[in-house]
Amino acid sequence: KFPRPKSLEPAVAFWTRVYTEASTEQGFIHDNWEMDVVYAKIDVPRGLSTRERRARIDGGIDTYRKILTKLGSGARSNLSREEQRVLALWPEGVSNAELKRAAERVRFQLGQADRYRAGLARSGIWKPYILRVLEERGLPLELAALPHVESSFDPTAYSKVGAAGM
Repeated sequence: KFPRPKSLEPAVAFWTRVYTEASTEQGFIHDNWEMDVVYAKIDVPRGLSTRERRARIDGGIDTYRKILTKLGSGARSNLSREEQRVLALWPEGVSNAELKRAAERVRFQLGQADRYRAGLARSGIWKPYILRVLEERGLPLELAALPHVESSFDPTAYSKVGAAGM
């Protein structure tokens, strides 16, 4: 087994959510450093144009950047419910400086739950072969999970940067 340091738990929990709670028509607006800080889950349906999807994502990111900027300026009273909720996502006594830095780290992560389920179904075809090859070569069997993360066991997958196959 690979070690799982306690410091990685927030990232593990975040990526578990990405692969189980949100489809590729949804995603999370979150802090890119403090992975346990998720501001919102938003819908980005495939039926929208690329421009509309991007506008929806950018609008969500902008909303939380503005809230964090306001909180980072020291605002703690007369906050809207959403501003109060965002502040509550952070530890008690979080500094203004940390909230200002957080405003620069807001990002969007597309969900993968539907791709994950499809990959799980496809893995039945490939996993026995992959496990046999890993065992024959004395490699850690945990490596058999990589094709799921990289391509959802799709041998015809292509990435934006040219990676191909599983």
